[in-house]
Amino acid sequence: MTGATVLTIGGAKGGAGKTAMAINVASALRSVGFSVALVDADLGTTNVADVLELDVETSIHEVLAGEADVQSAITTAETGLDVLSGGDSIAYLAEADPAELRSVIDTLSSAYDTVVVDTGTGLSHEVLVPFGLADGVALVSTPEDTSIVDTRKTAEVVEKVDGTLLGVVVNRVTEATDLDRVREKIDLPLLTLLPEDPRASKTEPVVMNAAATDLAEAYRQLATTLHRQIGDSD
Repeated sequence: MTGATVLTIGGAKGGAGKTAMAINVASALRSVGFSVALVDADLGTTNVADVLELDVETSIHEVLAGEADVQSAITTAETGLDVLSGGDSIAYLAEADPAELRSVIDTLSSAYDTVVVDTGTGLSHEVLVPFGLADGVALVSTPEDTSIVDTRKTAEVVEKVDGTLLGVVVNRVTEATDLDRVREKIDLPLLTLLPEDPRASKTEPVVMNAAATDLAEAYRQLATTLHRQIGDSD
């Protein structure tokens, strides 16, 4: 891959906030002048388009099945963010080849400054491929013990596929969260803490639609941190 910075967002459990983080990091980077493509590589349950309320005519599944090219599958959100996501149809789901993600990201890397990849959960082949392709991987966890334990397991897998783990983001932090316990149990680089804010999260991206909130500011700082870390490692 050449050109773009490629950042993969991963998470061991569904519902941890992985997709929201990918959307907001991508949106925050675009808001400061980077050209950004957001790729929904959660092939089994692509939902970036649903969250952003996009009308997808050509899906990432069609691209990975060899039935469409990358540029024809780009949908631009109202905020200006370019998105490669799944649509409502599952017609090409079985034919979509995760190995073709390399070609997709190579193509996007020649056209954008940054490519942000949202992955699925678990440890299937389609999840592992984006870990190995990225310049850096950030994992999302909630403060719960089971989420933290699974995140540590995922971090081990990132290393096994020669991925570069940037660190962990702990989402849905409240005043009741025992931060010392969380830090001890994670035992991995902690990138930031994202505060719980259901009102701000009603309409994504938070960094655009609830820009004055603490959550939006945390996302903006996270985007800066991630981009700087990848740049420093080059």
